[in-house]
This record gives sequence, C-alpha cells and structure tokens, in this order.
Amino acid sequence: MRPFSTRGRFVNLRHNIRSSLVFKAFIWFGLAALVAAMLVVALSAVQERFYQQAHAQTQGLALANASAAALTPTLLRQDARLADQARLRLVGQRAVLDIHVLDLSGKVILPTTTRNTNRTSAEFKQTASSGRTSIRIQGGVLYSFIPLYDDGRLSAVMSHSYDLTKDQTGAWGLVLKNIWRGLILLGVAVPAGLLVFIRLTSPLAELNRAAAQAAAGDLSVRLDVDRKDEIGVLSSNFNTMLDRLKSNFDRTRWLAYGDSLTRLANKTAFNEQLQKQVRLERPPGALMLIDLDGFKRFNDAYGQEEGDRILTIVAQRLRKVVSEHAPRFAAASGQSRPLLARLSGDEFGVLIPGARSAPELQNMANAILEAIAAPIDLSGHNACLSARIGIALYPHDAGDARNLLTSVNFAIDEAKKSGGGTWCFFEPSMSQKAIRRMTLQNEMRRALREQEFVVHYQPKIDVREGTIAGCEALVRWQQPSGKLVGPGAFIEAAEESGLIREIGDFVLDESCQAAARWESAGYNCGVAVNVSSLQFASNDFTQTVFAALARAGLPPSKLELELTESVAMTNPERMLEQIGPLREKGVRFAIDDFGTGHSSLAYLTRLPFDVFKIDQSFVQSMTEDKHARVIVQTVLAMAESLGYRTVAEGVETREHFAFLQLHCCDYVQGYYFAKPMVEADLVGMLHAEKENLSRAETPSYAEAV
Repeated sequence: MRPFSTRGRFVNLRHNIRSSLVFKAFIWFGLAALVAAMLVVALSAVQERFYQQAHAQTQGLALANASAAALTPTLLRQDARLADQARLRLVGQRAVLDIHVLDLSGKVILPTTTRNTNRTSAEFKQTASSGRTSIRIQGGVLYSFIPLYDDGRLSAVMSHSYDLTKDQTGAWGLVLKNIWRGLILLGVAVPAGLLVFIRLTSPLAELNRAAAQAAAGDLSVRLDVDRKDEIGVLSSNFNTMLDRLKSNFDRTRWLAYGDSLTRLANKTAFNEQLQKQVRLERPPGALMLIDLDGFKRFNDAYGQEEGDRILTIVAQRLRKVVSEHAPRFAAASGQSRPLLARLSGDEFGVLIPGARSAPELQNMANAILEAIAAPIDLSGHNACLSARIGIALYPHDAGDARNLLTSVNFAIDEAKKSGGGTWCFFEPSMSQKAIRRMTLQNEMRRALREQEFVVHYQPKIDVREGTIAGCEALVRWQQPSGKLVGPGAFIEAAEESGLIREIGDFVLDESCQAAARWESAGYNCGVAVNVSSLQFASNDFTQTVFAALARAGLPPSKLELELTESVAMTNPERMLEQIGPLREKGVRFAIDDFGTGHSSLAYLTRLPFDVFKIDQSFVQSMTEDKHARVIVQTVLAMAESLGYRTVAEGVETREHFAFLQLHCCDYVQGYYFAKPMVEADLVGMLHAEKENLSRAETPSYAEAV
C-alpha cells in the first residue's frame, strides 16, 4: 500500500506543478526568451550579411572605376590588340566576371571578337545619355556602366560585371557565428523573468482562495493584502466588490424580474415563464391578458401620481383574485401556481398552468372584472374603472409562446369592440378577420398611392324652393377592376389604421376645388364634407381647412363641415377652440347623424353649429314606426327653437318627403331626388336648374334617380 500511496502523491504533485501559474509562467517565459534569442541571432546574421553585401558592392564599384581608368589609354590610342590584352588582364581579377566596352550607339568595341554586337540595356542608355555611372544588381552580380571620356567628350561606355557572392559567408555560417548572442540572452532572461513573476504573483494564491469561497456563495470572505501596487489595488477592489454584491444581490434579482411599482412580476419574468410552460410536451393551460379601459383619461385628469396609485390598487385586487382561484387550478392539475405580472403601463397578464375548464376561467375573469370595477377614491372623488380580458388556451389555440400571445391579443381586441368591461375567448375566425383587415388596409395604402379614391356628390334639396341648395361630398373607391366600392366597405378599416386622415384630407381638397369651379361657373352650390374623429383631433385641423380653401380659392361660406354627434360631444371645450376661427371666417358646421349619439342638451345650446342632420335610420323608418316619427318631429321642433337649419338624410319615398315638408324640415337628400354622382353630372343638374329647366328633363337626373 505504501508504494501505491507514494506513487499517487507523486502523480498529484506532478499534476499540481503542471497546472500551477509558476510552471506555466516558466514555460511561457522560456518560449518567449527562446523566440527572442532566435530573433536576435537572425537579426544579427541579417545585419552582418547586409554589411558584407554593402562592402562587396563598394569593392565591385571601385574595381569597375579602376578598370575604366586602365582601359581608357589603350582605347584612346586605338590599339585593338593592346586594348584586348588590357581587358583580359582586368577580367582575370578576382570576382570580375566580364568587361565590355560599347560605343554610344550600343555596339560592342571590346572585346574585338564580338565587335558590332548590340548589347544595350536601360542602365547603358542612362549612362550614354547622362554621362554618369549606372549600376544594376541582379542574381548576386553587380553590373556597372562607367562612362569613358576622350578629351572631355563622352566616347564610350564600359560594362563591368562583378560577383557579389564571392568570399561571402553562407547563411548557416552567419547563424553559427552569432549564436552566442542568443545563448547569453536566453540564459539571463528566463531565470530573471521567472523570479520577477514569482515575486509579483505571490499574493495571487490568497486571492484565488478568496475567489473560490465567494464563488461557493460565501460573500463574507475578505482579503488582507498590504501592498501599494496593482495587486494591492486589485485586492482592495475585490473586497469592495464583495461588499456591494452582498448588499445588492437581492435588489439586482428583483430589478431583473420584478415591477417596482406594483411589486408584481415584470414582462421579462413573465415571458421566460411563458416560454417554459407553452410547449407541446407540457400540460395544457391558459393565458389571460387584462387591459384597463380608459386608464389614460384618469392619468391625464388626476396626474401621474394618482395614476400610479390606481395601478397599485388594481394590482392588489388582481393578486387577491388570482390567489383565491389558484388552489383550484393547482389541485386539479398538480402544476405550479398562476403567475400574475404587469406587462406594460396598464396591461396585466396571468399565466395559468393546468387550466382546462372554460367555466373556471370564465368565473375567474368575471371575478377580475368585478374587482377592478369597485370604486377607487381619487382626490376625494370615486373613480370606477373597467377592463377587457382576452383568454387563449394552450396548446389548443397555439403551441408556442409567440403564437399564443398573438391569439390572446386577437381576443382582447374583440373584447374591445364589445365596448370593454367584458372578456372574450380566442376563436380562429378572429385571426382570419385580422388578416382580411390587414389586407384591406394594405390595398387602401396602394389605392392612395395610385389615386383610386374619387369623390361623388349628392345634392341637397331646399324643401321650400325645390332647388339644389348644396351637396354632400362622399368618397368612393374606384378599383382597377372597374368596381366602385362605397365607404361602408372600407371606412372602419381606414379609421383603425389611421388612413382616414389622408383620405379625409383628399376629399376636403377635391371638394373645395370642385366647389370653386362651380362658383367660377356661376352656380350657387356649396359643399358639405364629413370630418373624421382623427382629422378633428389633430392639432393642425384648423390650418388644414384654411390651406384647402386657399389652394382652391373657395370662399369659406361655401364650405360646410359635418361632425358626428359623438365627436362633437367628446370634448366640447376643445371643439369650440377648433371650430371658432373657422366659423369667424364663414365656414359652417353641421352635426351629422343627430340622434344616434349621446348629446347633452345643455351643450347643444352652447355649441356654435349651423345645421342638424337627422340620421337616415329615423327617416326611413318613420312611416312605419311611430317612435321614429316622434323623434324626427322632436328634433325638427328643437332645431327650429334653437335657430338651427335641418337636413334629413335617406329620403327615398314620396311619403318621407311629404312628412318632412309638413313638419318644416329645411333640406332633404336621398335617392328620391338623386343618388351620389360624379361632378360632371352634378354640374349638368346645376346648369339645367340655372336655365330654368326641370330636373326631370336632364339626362344626369334621370340616370341619378
């Protein structure tokens, strides 16, 4: 057993040595010093080779100049035999490879055996033209081109070849010659560097021990290193870091997964749990989204502080309801308890693992709505909230978190359409309707770009005079297929997407331009234009109307703007600010679809309207429904007493017209008189009326009715 134990200790010791920082430092310092030594030897060899080459070039050039001086006298005497002998003596010198003498045209004159042979080069041409020495080094040979002068005149050029590699030491010889430098560097650098490293890193063992304890969860460990260098600073910072980690650990976790206002889980925690729960292999469950109705109005009216208090109270009520229902879901499924979270400003979510029963979810949704609807005291006033809830089941409605969120949002949108204060389960038809609505909105954007929207005009008839007193502008969609689509098929989608503003501005511009043309032609016919809630809510509404009038050159008195009753009553004070400057310039205003909203008679006496338009639903049913007749009679009587003009829409029969005429309605419009028509047809009717022709005699009228 003893030898085995000793062998085991040896193996452990060897492992510890190999994994120690000092051993690694020894290896790395050794490798670095070896590389440095090799670089020193290589650089020394290169430097010596450079010096040898420079010396050889100097010798070669000096020998070339000496050879030129020796050949010049023989050439001047024009003794070819002596010149050849002198050349042979010079070529026989050490490392001289060849000597040629060329005339200025490039023909060889020495040696005489190769006379009249051309041997020109770029260096020769340079020397022949400049009279200066040129050199070229190629393949270890120095080629020198020396000018030869005869009585101060350049007469020839000598080409001298010299072997630079002669007597030069080879590469390995240079390395061996300088290897002692590398050995000295290696012998000094490795031990010295290792000693310095050991000295500097000795406190790291203590730091390593403390870090291991902190990693194990003991944040009370501290380092006691009394040094002023970087390691001392590191130890001090390490202690400070542990102090802050210990004091902020819980707070950091809460900030990551909690909502600081309501003390509920936040969106991050909710989404992580949603990703874990909503999988095909997991047990089924449900997701609820809760959106407060009209919270922004309370926040604007009472301020952000009171708005935060509302959210806190709602969160407490939701927590109580979820806690009451949680045991039933957990007991029935054996799953974890529901997770309640605040997802955004006034939106909450409840993830309910194990929920299978629709009645149980309905009971919980009703309890949530009832809890939220309880009055809340705000600055001495009782405020009552409502909410809408969307519910989706998994994996029945979706097999992953992303699609489940999409489904539940469809459900909450459907609940919103019901007016809020209710819940709604997801149904596949909701996504299909959303896709159709999105497709329609995309087609409308294309139609706006392609200018497919057109304006038709429906005349308004003066009941007393029987003449055209004006017209209403109505938008139509002229599709590429030729089909003419009425506003009922696309206005709702336009309002939802915000495209109604662009469409409304287009109708306003087109109507003003058309009315200006009628005015120029001498026709007394104003135009009424419907204004959407989004148009009217914009801050630049007044400027937009003035700009349209200015572009068209239309007098403001020829324009009438129609607001629905609900838009007019939403914010009467703001409405007065919007329409005041326009009425001062002569623009008239009408309440459209009067009787279908929730008007306050007190406000009606204050609002500066000119016209009441009675909704066609009352007009068309008044011959059969006595309640509708009473409403129409009441509206006409009230408008007369308040000094408003009245327009009845949807007049389609003689009985409708007779009843309205009997009860002193001012203007009527409907298919009994004319359908909405293009501008050219309306102009035809105006022209016929101006020429005292009967409307029935005009082709446009016959086609319109």
